[in-house]
Amino acid sequence: MYRVFAIIFSIAFASLTWADIVWPTPSKAFAQGKPYTEFIQPTVSGKPQSGLFGDVRNNGYKFHEGIDIMPISRNRRGEPLDDVYASLDGNIVMINRVAGNSGYGRYVVMTHNNCDVPIYTLYAHLAEIDGDIAVGTPVKAGKRLGRMGRSASYSIGRAQAHLHFEMGLLLSDRFDKWYRESKRFKQKNFFGNYNGMNLVGFDALDFYEKARNEEIDDGFKGYLQSLPVALVVRVYTKRTPDFVKKYPNLVDNKGRDCGWDIYLTWYGLPVKFERIKNPRIGARESEVEIVKYNPNELKRKCRRLVEFNKKGDLKMRDSLKDLIKKIFP
Repeated sequence: MYRVFAIIFSIAFASLTWADIVWPTPSKAFAQGKPYTEFIQPTVSGKPQSGLFGDVRNNGYKFHEGIDIMPISRNRRGEPLDDVYASLDGNIVMINRVAGNSGYGRYVVMTHNNCDVPIYTLYAHLAEIDGDIAVGTPVKAGKRLGRMGRSASYSIGRAQAHLHFEMGLLLSDRFDKWYRESKRFKQKNFFGNYNGMNLVGFDALDFYEKARNEEIDDGFKGYLQSLPVALVVRVYTKRTPDFVKKYPNLVDNKGRDCGWDIYLTWYGLPVKFERIKNPRIGARESEVEIVKYNPNELKRKCRRLVEFNKKGDLKMRDSLKDLIKKIFP
């Protein structure tokens, strides 16, 4: 394992209980300040940015939820030998050992409840998962989880083998209810709440870089709420979603008990929930409306949550409606 900037992280996150963070592979390139092309694995396209986070694939039309970290050592057949490590202290909450069940292949999910915002981390496309870890196991940062590979429900070429690494938030503790009631999926949900459709990542490399540069003042809360907001979506409801209970540090409760304003990034990551402070007179239970938007953050080709109709009015797309249903299943 390689511990990354332990002193810097201790300073930047003095309010948290963990003292350092671990880069999830043996690669030292990030810690040495090398450009991302030295440690990020491109897709078969060969474009270096295709292994980064965001709208980086298919000329911006395909979203990538994590970062892909390349191996530094291979065996004679060209298969990776790199170990994969837990990046933070936490608990194992999901293990998928059947490669064909998921686009993630063999993967492990951890939650990190000792952080100011209890994020998840995800480690995917593993060739093998260590036998001594199990769901519920507490794990220290730097613990070996498995070995890098290219497992998936689709084919990943040997030359493109990598670790797909995510950091993010969970939308709901009742994801399976949405999954069952959506009537679109023939396959069983093998992964419970840790199905990829219930996980919304943020840019792990950007987070690491900002932490290294001491540009984060208030832990994960500070980082998440520094991300540009594309939309504020208002949901009129008496219900309190799981997200609010799970992430109280991202919640502003100073408002009316009639619903929530949800602050979203362009790709649908909730970074703040706020009680409605100025409700519309006559609004009814379950009404949803867009109360603010940033046009500069909506100029994307993928993960589009809204669109403008012929009259120039902003309209919710099905993707945004689905997101709201996952948050309020």
